[in-house]
Amino acid sequence: MTYLRFNVNLLPGPLGTEVPGQHPFIDIEEFTEAAKLAEQGRLDAVFFADSQAIPPPGANGFGWALDPLTVLPAIARETERIGLIATASTTYAQPYQLARAILSIDHLSGGRAGWNIITTMEPTVARNFGLDSPPPRAERYRRATEFAEVVLALWRSWTDDVADRWDPANLQRTPIDHRGEFFAVAGPLQLPKSRQGIPVVYQAGGSDDGLALAAEFADAVFTVGVEESASARFRARLNSAARARRGRDVQVLPGLNLTVGSTEAEVARLLGEAEAEVENNGLAERFAERYGWEVTDLDLDGPVPDLAYGEDARSIGFARGGVELARDTRLSLRRFLVVGGGGHRRLFGTPESIAEDLIGWQRRGSADGFNLSVSSLRDFVDRVVPLLQERGVYRREYAGTTLRANITQHTG
Repeated sequence: MTYLRFNVNLLPGPLGTEVPGQHPFIDIEEFTEAAKLAEQGRLDAVFFADSQAIPPPGANGFGWALDPLTVLPAIARETERIGLIATASTTYAQPYQLARAILSIDHLSGGRAGWNIITTMEPTVARNFGLDSPPPRAERYRRATEFAEVVLALWRSWTDDVADRWDPANLQRTPIDHRGEFFAVAGPLQLPKSRQGIPVVYQAGGSDDGLALAAEFADAVFTVGVEESASARFRARLNSAARARRGRDVQVLPGLNLTVGSTEAEVARLLGEAEAEVENNGLAERFAERYGWEVTDLDLDGPVPDLAYGEDARSIGFARGGVELARDTRLSLRRFLVVGGGGHRRLFGTPESIAEDLIGWQRRGSADGFNLSVSSLRDFVDRVVPLLQERGVYRREYAGTTLRANITQHTG
């Protein structure tokens, strides 16, 4: 059995502090301090979501973002063991360029880099790259599959265990010479192989196409996972497909926001305060957009209305997550939005009840770990991590110096 796995998403706005005259999301000190805190808590990695456009008013998503491929090298210099995961789209990049950038970060950090594969469905991004709209979903995923094949071939274009990594004689005798539907790449890459073999591959997305892509290439998957039985079903499907293709499992890491109270009374107060903010924080607007409702037609204190979404939904993962939560629970719409129906799961509890919840999800096969929001990080490290360590389900020290060594670390 492996330890519980945890990453933290550093976007948007790392620790929520404000620097006079400067936006938090462009303050490198904020990012490095968050990464150091994550390392103190022995998390697997920091993870950067990414967006390459500002969404239209009222739409889901965020647009404020430094380029992960430029931020992570700075974090690498300030940390020693924490993994560094960059989100990079296969729809608007080239595989040689991306393979070189990720492997450069990997070498700068001593083998701690990871790549989170996305295909990007936002129309505003397409218009920043000369297109009127994104390519159809099937085309995006065919391109993503070929893109990942090329990147992995480039990462493997140096032989293992070479005495002198910079001796051209140690290159594989033939370049990759890839020619496919979308790419023609000669190779080999101009960098030696990673000390972790290849950088760790992640994938984010909940569609059937995304599951197939993850089963083929990913070591771990960032999911929505707001309802436990649905998360367990997704994990079982994914691992069945991954075993058939590659003979091994893929780690499933649902997104998670934590709100920690010292007592049950404080937890109830914090939940009530969050519910009171629904009219002001955009959750209702995002919900209405996702499922085709008008905000003025929503009764926040009534039951969750019937939900449906099409295959053209901007994020099938979020849309499906809301439907699954609504189907398997009896909540008011207000409570539904607060605890996960508006996005990722939000867990309110004492440190003890949160620790029990996380352990339970892993033991019941619903998740291998969680991808935390940065706003939860301080409470998690200071108040939840010690309890998980006492229970023997979370490491006290890293297993090695590479991200791959740490994501496969076992208990006992």
